Amino acid sequence: MFKDSKNSVETIIKTGDDSQVSRLDGPQRLKECCFIVIVLTSILLSVALLTFNPADPSWSQTAWGEDIHNAGGIVGAWLADTLFFTFGSLAYPIPIIAVFAAWITLRNRRENESVDLLLWGTRLLGLTVLILTSCGLADINFDDIWYFSSGGVVGDVLTSLALPTLNILGTTLVFLFLWGAGFTLLTGISWLTIVDRLGEWTMTLVTALANKLRGEKDEVIKPQLLTTDVFDSSPTEEQGLDESKVPGVDGSRARRFNIHMPEVNVESAPSAAFHVETKAQSFTEDIEPAPERARQLGATIEELEAAAQYDNDYARQEESTQSDTSAEFSQANSVDKEAVQTSKFEKESPFEADEDEATVPYPKIEPNELEQIASEDLSEASEPKISTFDIAEDEAPDVLEPGSPKPVEAVDTEVAAFQGIVAEAQAKVIAHHNPFLVQQETNLPKPAEPMPTLELLYHPEKRENFIDRQVLEDIARLVESKLADYKIKAEVVDIFPGPVITRFELDLAPGVKVSRISGLSMDLARSLSAMAVRVVEVIPGKPYVGLELPNMSRQTVYFSDVVASSQFVDAKSPTTVVLGQDIAGEAVVADLSKMPHVLVAGTTGSGKSVGVNVMILSMLYKATPEDVRFIMIDPKMLELSVYEGIPHLLSEVVTDMKDASNALRWCVGEMERRYKLMSALGVRNIKGFNDKLKLAAKAGHPIHDPLWQDGDSMDESPPLLEKLPYIVVIVDEFADLMMVVGKKVEELIARLAQKARAAGIHLILATQRPSVDVITGLIKANIPTRVAFTVSTKTDSRTILDQGGAESLLGMGDMLYLPPGSSHTIRVHGAFASDDDVHAVVNNWKARGKPNYIDEITHGDQGPEALLPGEKPEGDEEIDPLFDQVVEHVVQSRRGSVSGVQRRFKIGYNRAARIVEQLESHGIVSAPGHNGNREVLAPAPGREVN
Repeated sequence: MFKDSKNSVETIIKTGDDSQVSRLDGPQRLKECCFIVIVLTSILLSVALLTFNPADPSWSQTAWGEDIHNAGGIVGAWLADTLFFTFGSLAYPIPIIAVFAAWITLRNRRENESVDLLLWGTRLLGLTVLILTSCGLADINFDDIWYFSSGGVVGDVLTSLALPTLNILGTTLVFLFLWGAGFTLLTGISWLTIVDRLGEWTMTLVTALANKLRGEKDEVIKPQLLTTDVFDSSPTEEQGLDESKVPGVDGSRARRFNIHMPEVNVESAPSAAFHVETKAQSFTEDIEPAPERARQLGATIEELEAAAQYDNDYARQEESTQSDTSAEFSQANSVDKEAVQTSKFEKESPFEADEDEATVPYPKIEPNELEQIASEDLSEASEPKISTFDIAEDEAPDVLEPGSPKPVEAVDTEVAAFQGIVAEAQAKVIAHHNPFLVQQETNLPKPAEPMPTLELLYHPEKRENFIDRQVLEDIARLVESKLADYKIKAEVVDIFPGPVITRFELDLAPGVKVSRISGLSMDLARSLSAMAVRVVEVIPGKPYVGLELPNMSRQTVYFSDVVASSQFVDAKSPTTVVLGQDIAGEAVVADLSKMPHVLVAGTTGSGKSVGVNVMILSMLYKATPEDVRFIMIDPKMLELSVYEGIPHLLSEVVTDMKDASNALRWCVGEMERRYKLMSALGVRNIKGFNDKLKLAAKAGHPIHDPLWQDGDSMDESPPLLEKLPYIVVIVDEFADLMMVVGKKVEELIARLAQKARAAGIHLILATQRPSVDVITGLIKANIPTRVAFTVSTKTDSRTILDQGGAESLLGMGDMLYLPPGSSHTIRVHGAFASDDDVHAVVNNWKARGKPNYIDEITHGDQGPEALLPGEKPEGDEEIDPLFDQVVEHVVQSRRGSVSGVQRRFKIGYNRAARIVEQLESHGIVSAPGHNGNREVLAPAPGREVN
């Protein structure tokens, strides 16, 4: 008792001492607190880096004023931007390095050992070398991340210093070896140790694979012997086994050695004994080894040798086979022992069965039943069947009793029906839910932003334009020398490199005409080994001549780059469109309401359709359906059909050219209606109309429709006027429209181009055939704004631009833009919008709302205000003054030819033909026959008509 209490007191004293020792002193507490703070900072940095968004505010980019997407907030956005700017893609492992370094410092917190300055100095030096070389290698070999360099500023500085001296291969080798030295300085691990460990692991792996392959080869040999010699060979035929020496052996036992039943005719039904095999029989055969059974049956020495091949396999499979047999036939073991003793095998077998075999019921199959099964098997041999082993274990019958229906046929029917249902369902799913087909109805979540964001577009990786000034100066000297070969003295005074071309400005010697250089454009292209050279004869504001040469490596101007520019962001007009970038890389933005119409031309593959898509996407980024509405005419049914379903459409995308004519007529009628409304309100354009409506509504005096009359609608009072949106009519292939519909379309377009600007209706006409019969003088006179992509000849260039130069463009979006009111073209590199960009923006607008189509645009009667001057409605054609006289002449002379009317009344052919057509429409003469003659249908004077 006293001893126990003494021990407990000592334990308490020791425990108290341990608790006092485990407490931290002052420096250790500071170390652990610093470690916790470092871990927290590393986690925050990791979160900020992983959730970085280029649209967030940072010191390297201006924000859009939207919500901050970074999970670390404004601090996380700035930190992530700074780290990416400094280290590039190497910013991601910085938090891990910080935590690891803190843990190394804190690991030996209980040991009061002195600080080894040399060791820590080498570690710090190794870490610095490792970071610098990693940034340099990343800058050379890795793709840029976001709009940052892959190696950051550190990598850019190192590569800019090393590349001019060592080139790419030498710089990479130097950085790799320095990286290895820094790794050794930081970790203290020898590279010889790493090589030894790698060799040891490789030898271990190769040895393990070799042993495994050798073991698998040994295991494959025995099953092959078993399958070939035991199951496929027939001892009866090959070894001369006498069936009479095996009395009392039923089908389940004899089948192991292919010993056929004496009741079955082997020649007529060789597979009958195998067809009635069940699971109980197959598992029973696996219980007892073949050699032992052969000895008990009194087999010969040859038969014993054939069966001895099974001994090795039986020794390994005995335990697993017995356990499987007992589990598979747990229900069969409960069968009455008397039924087992009365089985056919027990009655006919001359020896006693083992205890294990006595518990297994064997199916009783009579000889006549076996013959019936064999005959059925032969009759249905051509039809494939599912054997009993293909049925699930829980569906298979335990015992096949005589006279019971075979379950195989029932399962066959059910399985076939189920497979048919599954195949039909899969076909429907594939047909209706193929991800490569355009889904008609897409349930998209409604975006929270009021307008589409830049995240929908493809943002290319940061592209750095390595401009070698020395190379450009060498090209300038080459240009001067080539011009000197043609007796033209000129000096390159300035160079403007762009993403696609570079402009060299030439100062010509006194007395040298510009026309001499313009005529040498093809010769200069050949001399400079360039694809095409364009001569800019006049540069506004400069006394120089421009020479535009294509760059060796062409850059792609993406739509996202131009939309994100300040020129487009600061524009307030809903009809603002972007075209691309100029030679200096600045965005080219135009306002469609000031153009007011634009004519686009270019050959196939020049980028014309992409340019039209860019214009449409620009307005979708600027305008809501209340501001701008579209009428799209797409003869090719491919380019503009993707916009089907956006809420900006006034009608479905028009693909039938007859409907296109009705759509243009509706635009003319809408233009006239708007002019009447603006006249009633005393305003001059659509902007003044909308402003006056807004001002009146704000003052509490909304304006009613002044053109409304009783009977126009079921309302008792005129409706209120609503805001009028801009209407943009887009025709993708203007030449096809002119070819199908003809002259009427030209007159409708000319009428819209003349008057529709003030009404807020604008045209975008695109064609790949800029010939004079398509782009007529009437259309060109009313559409001052032109966009020319690559054309075939200088004649086409003069047709679209009234000057040459478009035939020397490079294609793929390279264009000449002729602003309204100017005769000087601007070289623009068109923006590229991929199909994914178009689908993303279209789906974003589809999720916001559905379109409200106006059926009258393509199918309705446009009214008299949509008719052209002098055009009459159908069925209301004016009757010629000579009509009555012509009728009297035709009825009396019984001749209704056009030439006869022309000679008799001395009128022109066109007037005579028109009068004859009126006679045909009134039923006086018939239609012309195969020979051109007409029959007079009206009766002669004085003759009664029966």
